Amino acid sequence: MTLPYRLHPLAEKDLVAAWSWYEEQVQGLGDQFLDVVRSTIESAAGWPSSGAPVLYDATGEVIERKVATSGFPYTARYRVIGDVVVVMAVHHQRRHPDVGADRQP
Repeated sequence: MTLPYRLHPLAEKDLVAAWSWYEEQVQGLGDQFLDVVRSTIESAAGWPSSGAPVLYDATGEVIERKVATSGFPYTARYRVIGDVVVVMAVHHQRRHPDVGADRQP
């Protein structure tokens, strides 16, 4: 069963910034980027346990995972909260891997 998803407000800002950069490089590339990110997030929503664990609680349970996009060097970090996938951050893979880890849902 595919879970619904939503973007953390700062993840939305991440996406807008990346979209703008890609659009400045080649018109339409930003839209391609958004399509790939959307597809990546929809896959994570379909299989929420498939992402690589990146953040654990005090008992060792996974609270946040990440998935890489295809064709763009970006990663989406997400949490499953109740029955919703919440995308906490979308960042370039060369940035520090903990980008967005301090964001509160």
